[in-house]
Amino acid sequence: MFRRLTWVVDETPHRAALNMAIDEALLSGGGDCPLFRAYHWLESPVSIGYFSSWEQTRALYPDREIVRRWTGGGVVEHGADFTYSLLLPSDAAPPPNRDLYRAIHSAIVQTLAVMGCTGAVVAKDSEAPAGTDPVAACFAKSVENDVEVDGVKVAGAAIRRLRTGVILQGSVQRISIGSGFAAQLAHTLSPAVEKRMLSTVTTSLAERIANVKYGAESWTRRY
Repeated sequence: MFRRLTWVVDETPHRAALNMAIDEALLSGGGDCPLFRAYHWLESPVSIGYFSSWEQTRALYPDREIVRRWTGGGVVEHGADFTYSLLLPSDAAPPPNRDLYRAIHSAIVQTLAVMGCTGAVVAKDSEAPAGTDPVAACFAKSVENDVEVDGVKVAGAAIRRLRTGVILQGSVQRISIGSGFAAQLAHTLSPAVEKRMLSTVTTSLAERIANVKYGAESWTRRY
């Protein structure tokens, strides 16, 4: 998929606002190489798409932290899932959103196959089961180019295209994956993967972004 890829290794669980801010800080660094990051949550928050309703989500999840993503999409439960981001600076010539969405999920299907699990990229949208709350329907129904295993959605993602590049944030859940999934996915995305640790410079910038944006009520409750 990519000629080369930088895998930003980040094994430390972070609070929700900081996880969102790290993605933004990494993308702001520029360059011409796509960045891949798999990350962990300090607790079990719920992330909502940029235009999702905070009030409706709070009614469904009164006891869980809610963080608003910069990307779109719906409500996603985190904690036990495999969460990752793909950050494509403008100089990396990001493909159109639909092509990127299909390509990353095709890579996830390939990765699952290597690990002994058969998945498929969805050809068309599905219907959510009767009685499903539309606010919480992100993983209750599949859309075109999501990933399903045995008819169940296991992978979805959301994309935001910015002046600085493209952020894709995705989640794999409802399926057991091994500890080597991140490494296998990275090498499926590119034959040339360079690993680097998340730097203190990036983390410091992300802390500032988290404090004024993702951790602020003016952002979280904007819709």
